[in-house]
Amino acid sequence: MNYILFEDTRSQELRPFTLTHATFEVRCGIYRNVDRIVNLMKDDDTLTLLVRKEMVDVTRERFPDFSVNPYKIDPGIWLNGACLWDADHLESMKLWKQYVTNDGHLIGFITETIQDPGVLPPLDDYHPEKIDVPYFHYLWDAIELNGHYIGKDILSDRFKNYVSPMEYTLTAEGAGTGRNIHPSVTLMHNYHIYLAENCEISGGVVLDASKGKIIIDSGVKIDIGALIQGPVFIGRDSVINPGAKIRGHVTIGPVCKVGGEVEDTIIHGYSNKQHDGFLGHSYISEWVNLGANTNTSDLKNNYGMIRFNFGDELVNTKLQFLGLLMGDYCKSGISTMFNTGTYAGVGANIFGGGFQPKYIPSFFWSPDSNTDFNKFIQTSELLKNRRKQFLTDAEKVLLKLVYEEKR
Repeated sequence: MNYILFEDTRSQELRPFTLTHATFEVRCGIYRNVDRIVNLMKDDDTLTLLVRKEMVDVTRERFPDFSVNPYKIDPGIWLNGACLWDADHLESMKLWKQYVTNDGHLIGFITETIQDPGVLPPLDDYHPEKIDVPYFHYLWDAIELNGHYIGKDILSDRFKNYVSPMEYTLTAEGAGTGRNIHPSVTLMHNYHIYLAENCEISGGVVLDASKGKIIIDSGVKIDIGALIQGPVFIGRDSVINPGAKIRGHVTIGPVCKVGGEVEDTIIHGYSNKQHDGFLGHSYISEWVNLGANTNTSDLKNNYGMIRFNFGDELVNTKLQFLGLLMGDYCKSGISTMFNTGTYAGVGANIFGGGFQPKYIPSFFWSPDSNTDFNKFIQTSELLKNRRKQFLTDAEKVLLKLVYEEKR
């Protein structure tokens, strides 16, 4: 089977993440949307990715094993990249020609060969059907579904070799298990805790899975005295700092460093929140650094519904809790304060006293100037080199496009 994962025309509503990522890269639970399709593929299946023109080169770099925007697309199932697909949904797709979500968005269909992938095939003759597939209208939808999908994703084959602490006694620091677990670690509902090999859990840590599953991936270190309350997923090679409070419905990683208090938040990867400060009901993209004592508000003083400002559109989220949506390569200074429902675009450098604006454009430099693009590139190269990665030419071109559009 050939699966075609496509972006629809509403990709801008998943900003700021989609300024530098495809819609199917949004993370919810343990996986990105594209990972969910890959996990369901059989050996003879293929995957084609269709993205916006400006995203083609970076997508080819990020997903070298798949075809990206080819000249011809073979027959297959087209799937909207903003949806959370599972095996039952794909089986249902094979019974019908076209599906729309309950609110009318095209989410999938089956076609013959297409010679021009830039133009959707005519669908006028298709009989629309409905299928209940979760669809990300806005980035905060991923935050709302995150805890549920942590519990659901643990059932995938990837985690069949992870060990539950109920299978052994915490003596001799987990000797013989491939996990370094200090005897003073406190476990609650340990049958809902899953540990990969090569993880390290230091003295005084509390793992409380009474309200949801806790999954700790390979290479993770949880330092002394941290509290982890499920549902939580901590991705590979991430570090949870001493005394951190990870308070449920949280996805972290890969390769993040996190301290302070975090709840109902997705930290996509390669980002740091090392120090004290509260981060709640937020989505943090890649290569972000939140300075010491950075705090987010996620609840209005009057307990009202939060309006979110995209700069060109004001949306009533119909949510009582929403914190910060932050794009790639952002930085906040010491003791930065973010108001409820704050948008921060790509490459912003945010600092100063008092609450920051609720709309922070890309490449904003506090208090009211713009980032120098060349200096930004130099800093970003240093940032990635520290993690033994590098900023590619394709990434530089995409970042330049975001910079010029902002201007």
